[in-house]
Amino acid sequence: MSPLLSSSASRLLRVALSAIFFFLASPAPIDASYSAYEGKINNHLQEGNNALASGDLPAAIEQYEACLKLDPNQQYCNINYASALVDSVEKEKDEAAKEERTAKAISVLRHVLSLHPRDGDAAFNLALLLQDSSRSEEITKEAADLYQIAVEVSDAEEDTRWDALANMAAAKKEIGEFMGPYGARRSYERAIVVIEGMVNERNEYIDQMVNRDSSGEVEYDEEGFQRAQRQVNSMNVYLSKLYYGYGTVLSELSPSDCLRLVREESLLIDANEGNTEDAAKAVCESNALNAMRLAVDLDGNNVVAMHMLSAMTGGEDGGDFQGQGRASNEFVSALFDDFADTFDEKLGALGYKVPQLIGEAAFDLLSMLSEDSFRSALDAGCGTGLAGRFLRPLIDGPLVGVDLSKKMLDLAAECTILKGCGLKEEETTGADSGEDERAQTPLYNNLVSADLETATLDELASGEQIDGFDLIVAADVLVYFGDIQKLLLNFAKLSNENNPNGSFLIFSCERIDDEDAPPSGWALQSSGRYAHSKAYVSKVADEAGYDIIGYEHIVPRMEKGEEVKGHLFVLATGGHAIEEESMFDEDGEHFDEDGMEYEYVVNEWIEEDNEL
Repeated sequence: MSPLLSSSASRLLRVALSAIFFFLASPAPIDASYSAYEGKINNHLQEGNNALASGDLPAAIEQYEACLKLDPNQQYCNINYASALVDSVEKEKDEAAKEERTAKAISVLRHVLSLHPRDGDAAFNLALLLQDSSRSEEITKEAADLYQIAVEVSDAEEDTRWDALANMAAAKKEIGEFMGPYGARRSYERAIVVIEGMVNERNEYIDQMVNRDSSGEVEYDEEGFQRAQRQVNSMNVYLSKLYYGYGTVLSELSPSDCLRLVREESLLIDANEGNTEDAAKAVCESNALNAMRLAVDLDGNNVVAMHMLSAMTGGEDGGDFQGQGRASNEFVSALFDDFADTFDEKLGALGYKVPQLIGEAAFDLLSMLSEDSFRSALDAGCGTGLAGRFLRPLIDGPLVGVDLSKKMLDLAAECTILKGCGLKEEETTGADSGEDERAQTPLYNNLVSADLETATLDELASGEQIDGFDLIVAADVLVYFGDIQKLLLNFAKLSNENNPNGSFLIFSCERIDDEDAPPSGWALQSSGRYAHSKAYVSKVADEAGYDIIGYEHIVPRMEKGEEVKGHLFVLATGGHAIEEESMFDEDGEHFDEDGMEYEYVVNEWIEEDNEL
């Protein structure tokens, strides 16, 4: 997750609050005892700070570099040089230059901390950079430790830094460090208390201005009034995101941690009950629910909090989410736009296997049909293209991807036959070579941002000659739909009715056992994802004109060390000649369990000089 406060653009699920400048280090004033050498250093620093404050980044960078040429270890020149580099990144269009400047800023800040390990500003600024670009738990942990340094330093100086507290809370939440004086739970509480105090001060100022208190100390000023109102509104948005994070942490605490919580001092929870683990867990859950309600009340545009509130209450207290039976487009778009940059790495760390399982099922379909390839395919909810990598060898015509997240689509658009979309760097030899045509051949023929329930063939084809798709796949897409009737009906409309072999649909979803399922056949889980029973999916598939020709239990990923329960469906419509559930044995297990034959085909295809 990126920081709550970031030097880059605001993020939603990662709960980034707003774009801010790095903290600038201020030099000591010049005195008469300074040598000419020291005076030059301090002059470059002052000139650099003046240029940075006025927005003249090239001049600021030039002055800081001149300062560091005289003294490479000058603490404040290094810190502010890194700040100028980061600010310049936001205005740079060349991606290579952006990466180079960001890497330089990180290197400079690491150098400062090697000399001054307790420099709170350097620690905070480096943490921002690391957390904003974190692609691993290790980097997020380093960022959390750096924020903790900034907090410890400010605490020692009795100057609470709510920004460092808020970002540390987000980082600690992601790595699962919930408890302790610097854990996510306590850090969220401290940040919330500080910002609520700021809101109260602003509101008191507004009241005094409007009501003209008898002291006459505050006179009404329209510009000042509007400015104060904007500040309150902005701080309420910050609070909404903080309460969302706090509620999430409380909901994930174990019963034993909840018992610790009610026995410790809390800034937000009045825990007079909860002498047992079960009672303490109930205290955590009720306060988590209250926190999520506050998040929604403070910011009616916090779609992530709205969705999670609905998940916590079973849809009974979710505002606009009541009775929708699916996650809103705004929630899905916000979730995956925020997740896009680290999506592949984070899922890889969770053992995510659905794209490969879908590829194996598609390969087995071709084997049963005695065909070499599908003529066209739709990757529904394609994301960054993880499933597309497994599908492309099996498609000799258009491969179209559709998703609500434009940032995900941007990443999928960068994928070629030899690069991206799940391929590791060591597997992409020659990917940047202009000599290999495949290095320039996009993995997808077309990428579209659209709602899967309403997308039309004309919208998805966009210039391609497609009468309908021979194959549609949806990898972990149905977890954002409860009621899948409209979705499957639209998939049937998008299928190729003229294919004599029929058209096929392969998808995964999280599983709820038939005996545990509610009457609807689906349930919104506390994770915010939907789970479906086999009986429900079978019923809806039949009503949409599909036959189930394959089914098996799967483990889509790990979550908090536990296996997520899932299932994989293979459906057929039209004139198919495959018997129902014939792809699997009588126990519902896949015949080709290890997928070795399919893996060989994919690797062979990548290595060959294929022409698409």
